[in-house]
Amino acid sequence: MFILSFVGCCAGWCNYILIIIEWPVCRLPAGRFFLFCTLILLRKSVDIDLNSIHIPVMVNEIVDGLQLRSGGNWLDGTVGDGGHSRIILEHTGPGGYLLGFDKDLQGLKTAEQVLDSYRGRFKLIQGSYANMMEKLADENVGSVSGVLLDLGISSRQVELPGYGFSFNKSEDLDMRFDKSETLTAMHVVNEYPYEILCQIFREYGEERYSKRIARRIVSDRPLRTTSDLADLVKQCIPGSVNRNPATRVFQALRIEVNGELDDLKVGLVGALSLLEKNGRMAVISYHSLEDRIVKNFMRDNSQFCECSKNIPVCVCDLEPELRLINRKVITPSKEEIDGNRRSRSARLRIAEKIV
Repeated sequence: MFILSFVGCCAGWCNYILIIIEWPVCRLPAGRFFLFCTLILLRKSVDIDLNSIHIPVMVNEIVDGLQLRSGGNWLDGTVGDGGHSRIILEHTGPGGYLLGFDKDLQGLKTAEQVLDSYRGRFKLIQGSYANMMEKLADENVGSVSGVLLDLGISSRQVELPGYGFSFNKSEDLDMRFDKSETLTAMHVVNEYPYEILCQIFREYGEERYSKRIARRIVSDRPLRTTSDLADLVKQCIPGSVNRNPATRVFQALRIEVNGELDDLKVGLVGALSLLEKNGRMAVISYHSLEDRIVKNFMRDNSQFCECSKNIPVCVCDLEPELRLINRKVITPSKEEIDGNRRSRSARLRIAEKIV
């Protein structure tokens, strides 16, 4: 994958930057290949770090999985930098309308520029997708043709200062997507009791050394920066060749600070309620906690019967609301992983509403 940018110099284009994103080669039937390219037009007047723009994962799979088509209302619950939103708008024109959610105001500002050429066909809303039903009611939108949730954090959020998501640089322990919220990772680390820290690291980070780490945190408080915490965790955990020892702890704190798993549970219910008949939801998760919630939700709502196996005849009269499009989780292709290493942990599940 490469990004080529240039500034137009005539016909009024001097205020724009054109970005061409070339995606990995994809195989077509009969042994043919094609190169999927994306064009993004940005206003030059906005100071955007082009190297930090997040690359959306599994673009082709999302296009096919959501059955994107002209017209309809579409919902992107995790707009980020606008990569997937732009794909949705591109494939649903000219009449398709997108409603996008994100807690991160800076991400929405970037997305506004990425989507500028589709102005009038989208509305971006700061806030959690867990509130989608209330917000769409305010917009007089009763149903949607498809819902996308991409649950990962963006490259921009990891690389740019101010978020505190990265253990590779020293900054305040923040980890908030929404800066208007009051709970920070610094508060969690320095104020939560030992027992709750253990629980957070064990449940949200699946960290086997949760007790050891929590005990050391309580002993060494206060901790102020990401490097303070990362160094402490490294001293508690035997070295890992594959990942930074602080990875799971940082994940657990981010989930706690932003209420990510609670948002996911509520958001899935809202998405199912808002989908029109034959509408689809596609959810990309990046760790087992998220994927388990999505898998169980889709499975539970696609079952025809929940009676005990000891009962010979069904008496529950359960009517499923969903049909699973993929029973086996969809993962990125080798070509995509080679071009975008951060896509390697992505897991996609798709379901269609049938009632």
